[in-house]
Amino acid sequence: MCQPTNFQNNGDENAFNNSNETTPAPQTLPKKADHEATKGHPQDLDSFYKTYPSFAWGPIVVSAFLFGLGKIPVVNEYFSKHEMTAFGWEAALKYTVFAIVSSYAFHGWCSVHADHSLKIQSGKLYPVSPQAMAVRSTAALMTEMIYTFMPLAPDSTSWVQFAVWTAIVGVYWDAHFYFAHRWAHENKWAYTFFHKTHHLVKDPNCFGAYFVTYQSHILLEQIVVFIMAMCGMPRDVFMFVMYYGTIATYLEHSGYEFGHMKLPFVPYLKMDHVMMVLGLPTVFLSGVSVAEHDWHHEKFLQNYGLSFKYLDKIFGTYHPGRVPGEQQLIKPKSEVSKSE
Repeated sequence: MCQPTNFQNNGDENAFNNSNETTPAPQTLPKKADHEATKGHPQDLDSFYKTYPSFAWGPIVVSAFLFGLGKIPVVNEYFSKHEMTAFGWEAALKYTVFAIVSSYAFHGWCSVHADHSLKIQSGKLYPVSPQAMAVRSTAALMTEMIYTFMPLAPDSTSWVQFAVWTAIVGVYWDAHFYFAHRWAHENKWAYTFFHKTHHLVKDPNCFGAYFVTYQSHILLEQIVVFIMAMCGMPRDVFMFVMYYGTIATYLEHSGYEFGHMKLPFVPYLKMDHVMMVLGLPTVFLSGVSVAEHDWHHEKFLQNYGLSFKYLDKIFGTYHPGRVPGEQQLIKPKSEVSKSE
């Protein structure tokens, strides 16, 4: 089917008037994502670090702590006994670059290819250029370089050990996240100090996953990694959890229920099947869906879990979230005023 011809304004107005093509009637489109709350936030890294220097000196302090820890005789003896060594700057850099590049790649894919019928808050379009969010997300991910000094045990010696450790880390991280996250919502001081920034935007996107303060990133991620590392987490388990978890959190904050999406070349498989296989060590627990976490961002006080929903169900904070595509379209203000 031919598309209407586009004409440049070159003074030949008759070119348009004489065209046989008819102009399609205006359609009511979903409202663009409202990110007014991020106005005034830095739009580039130079400005960001000047405004939020904690993202520079904070990781330096944490890195110094991790480095100095190994210099304490009793701690050094513990590390030696368990053959624990630092993750290393090359490995940390590879992960950091992966996390940053994949955030932009995933955002680009959502901007171009994502089917709007899978959008959970379908009354709003996916934001194509959330610049302030992208800048903060990048700065937060750059703090992952602290893992250069994270002490880790040697790789797993069997698939059983790998699966058991993966399950331990997943279950502990989820429990830690649930209670710390809930506290950061229900305690006024904690919310302001740790978590308020993450909730400035109620319609999340890929960059929203790491749209955080550095103190929040320490509370909900880096301290968890440290605790698990000190308990003897193997290096390969750490790498799997971080790489897989990074992609999973982009999915969780994308605003699209990609679990329903069929995979190319194998249409009988869906994204949910892939995530189930990757999460086999914890398949006995019901995972958090995008719709459930999206509801948490939209409504604020439910669905605190990171990976699983059982704690939300036990403590009465669970909500199933919206059905993708069923939110009523939000009319632009100009159209609302005309109808009044």
